[in-house]
Amino acid sequence: MFVDNENTFISLNRLARHFGLPKDYLRELADKSLIPFLNVKGHRRFNPSAVQVALDRFAGEKVEETDGR
Repeated sequence: MFVDNENTFISLNRLARHFGLPKDYLRELADKSLIPFLNVKGHRRFNPSAVQVALDRFAGEKVEETDGR
């Protein structure tokens, strides 16, 4: 387990396990710049706290779309 703070960056595999989401889905969100990441020597690294904020915002936008707001 890792300590989740602003200085923790993890791989896509660990991020998928952390959130219980498919790796391909998270990769797609990163490709579309919907979740933040750092590119470290060709490898994406994710801060779980920052990704959580982005996912919450993304989920809120999806709810508004389906509610017709």
